[in-house]
Amino acid sequence: MFSQLASAVPRDHFHQLSGLIYAMIQKANRDYSKWLHDEGFLDGKKSFKFFCFSKLIPEKNAYVKAGNNDEMIVYTKDIATLYISSPVREIMQHLVDFLLLNREIRILNHNLIIQNAFAFTENFEDGEDLFKCITPIVLSTRNDEHKTPFYLRAYQDPVQFGEFLTRNAREKFRIFSGKESEVNVIVDSGYVERVGRKSNVRINIVDDIEVFGSVVPVKISGTGEEIAFLYDTGLGEKNSLGMGMIEIAGKRF
Repeated sequence: MFSQLASAVPRDHFHQLSGLIYAMIQKANRDYSKWLHDEGFLDGKKSFKFFCFSKLIPEKNAYVKAGNNDEMIVYTKDIATLYISSPVREIMQHLVDFLLLNREIRILNHNLIIQNAFAFTENFEDGEDLFKCITPIVLSTRNDEHKTPFYLRAYQDPVQFGEFLTRNAREKFRIFSGKESEVNVIVDSGYVERVGRKSNVRINIVDDIEVFGSVVPVKISGTGEEIAFLYDTGLGEKNSLGMGMIEIAGKRF
């Protein structure tokens, strides 16, 4: 939890927070931070970082939107919360090491005081659990009609979206654990039908780079180990840019 937050920050500040996390790890272990940023967990040409995070979350009703397209968030109280998660022990340990020695960080041209820092874990049983999105879930595919990645929208085909999510989840679990996975991720089709296009979100990662994500409830079925892994690493793509962070349905975050 941070205090002394200046009044306004960009709505989409994922890239800046990702840089902050690497910087925090770097102060604890420079070599590990460089390896994680430049290489990470490799599978052929793909690189996985296996961490995720939220935006700076203001206290309830303690913010307003501003700007032509609501591109700024104005905090009415000088306090916010950031969640960081990872199934990788070394990542979390380096963050803890940083927090033990530092009480101030700089981000978005603001100096923030680290008021409180807590570490906690969630345990899951074999079976299924319902989750909500803290940040949008991003999925993409390539085809002959698009030179750049085409971002899938859950509202267009929730079944297909779930199939791509499942494929992505199984791949990440295999690379992380070395074990094959039968985990399944299913999108709440009833919710998508009610909300429609409003579940689709445009996210500005950096200047001139936008992605599209979906904010939808999902059901994850699998072993407790698989569910815990996805809870910690995030769903879909671009987790190390904050995409796909989830929380147990009904739980306050």
